[in-house]
Amino acid sequence: MYYVINKSPWSCLDENEAFLTTADSAVKLLPEATKPITGWKGVQYRAAFPMLKPSGANFYPPDMDKMEFKLWTTGLSLDKQKDATSFFTVIKRHSQVNWDNHIFDSTHLSEGSTHDLYSIPYSQEYHPFLTRVSDLLHKAGDLVSSPSLKRLLHSKADAFLSNDYYDSDIAWMELDSKLDVTIGPYETYEDSLFGYKATFEAFIGVRDEKATAQLKLFSDNLQVLEQNLPMDDTYKSKDIIAAPIRVVQLLFNAGDVKGPQTIAFNLPNDERIVKDRGTAMVILKNVSEAKFKQILNPIADACIAKEQHELVDFESFFTHTICHECCHGIGPHTITLPDGRKSTVRLELQDLHSALEEAKADIVGLWALNFLIKKHLLPTSLEKSMYVSFLAGCFRSVRFGLEEAHGKGQALQFNWLLEKEAFVFHPNETFSVNFDKVEEAVESLSRTILTIQAKGDKEGASLLLQKYCTMTKPLKVALQKLESIHVPVDIAPIFPVAKSLLE
Repeated sequence: MYYVINKSPWSCLDENEAFLTTADSAVKLLPEATKPITGWKGVQYRAAFPMLKPSGANFYPPDMDKMEFKLWTTGLSLDKQKDATSFFTVIKRHSQVNWDNHIFDSTHLSEGSTHDLYSIPYSQEYHPFLTRVSDLLHKAGDLVSSPSLKRLLHSKADAFLSNDYYDSDIAWMELDSKLDVTIGPYETYEDSLFGYKATFEAFIGVRDEKATAQLKLFSDNLQVLEQNLPMDDTYKSKDIIAAPIRVVQLLFNAGDVKGPQTIAFNLPNDERIVKDRGTAMVILKNVSEAKFKQILNPIADACIAKEQHELVDFESFFTHTICHECCHGIGPHTITLPDGRKSTVRLELQDLHSALEEAKADIVGLWALNFLIKKHLLPTSLEKSMYVSFLAGCFRSVRFGLEEAHGKGQALQFNWLLEKEAFVFHPNETFSVNFDKVEEAVESLSRTILTIQAKGDKEGASLLLQKYCTMTKPLKVALQKLESIHVPVDIAPIFPVAKSLLE
């Protein structure tokens, strides 16, 4: 069961610690898996898991390092460089092509290059799977009555075979249907080598029309928030596009949806679409409610000072979740480097991008809530509860581990706010918010992260994460306390409606 949750033999909630032993992998002998690879254990069993999770997942050759990739891409044309760093390609070796049962294709040796590496589109690498999915999506598209859902399903089916997801992602952003569908390669968390490659996921839900209507405030004010961000005006965009927000009740998910279970997502990540059309958000309300009830409430009971305990509430937790997703759509994305080159934050920060982007969305989300309260656009009842609910949420996210982007980003924020005395650690091992200092501390961290992103400053990002992304004593005390009283780290949803349909 835990293997199915993780989609691998490494626990994503335990900093990718291997939970299956070498002997476990010998249950089924695979005679063809006999080639030893550096770092792999137990070749005598013929099939074995690496003790350490490969940082490049299966997107790159296991023996390729960053330097080899950089040397290869430096010699490519601009178009080929884009292919190499694309969301939707896998990097392979010509010398290993026969091991993977591929027929060698000399056309990969383009531009006179004799380099061993080459890129191959997802549509080719995963062709048997995507052909089947494409066929099913076309059949589904023929069955539905909603014009926008029909358009989405057919365009996504075409994208799986063409490897061009632009039109289908526009169709997803414009979806206006009671049945809400998200499917395709989106998030890049699994590629911890560069953060370039996207994994496939699917979410099916029913639109909560009433809750969706209540959220127009956030999408209507994105440009206002952008213009008031705590960073130099030269880095601000003047053409932020309002992000559609859809609240859904989740019925089913699959693919790269292992822990931590997401409570919301802001897509697409393709910078071309973000620049041209902005992003759209989907909030999974029933997942949020489950996490608050099963995890955040017990955390608050154990870790939050008694006098502030009543300030932890679902409204604050859910509102910050929405604002977090909104804030993925503002701030730097496409940037101009000091030498005048155009680039993106993702390309410049590489493997550090995901953690810093999650921290940005979190901390700028707090800044944005405070801004909207001061503009009388949100109720003043959130003024204190949003900070205390956020503090409780810090312990929830850090428990995902410091190898996971959300956990890493949360540790950065918690330790920064603790250092600035915005969070207070009491002798009785509980925590509280110092309301006199928290606003300034939130703004200073927001400014620091936004400026690093705007400059594409990987060194600055590395130094910031090295200093603050650590398991400090207060964090250890809190996490040990939660472990001792058996507060779950995450939830594993079950889907009775989907199960009844599939049986």
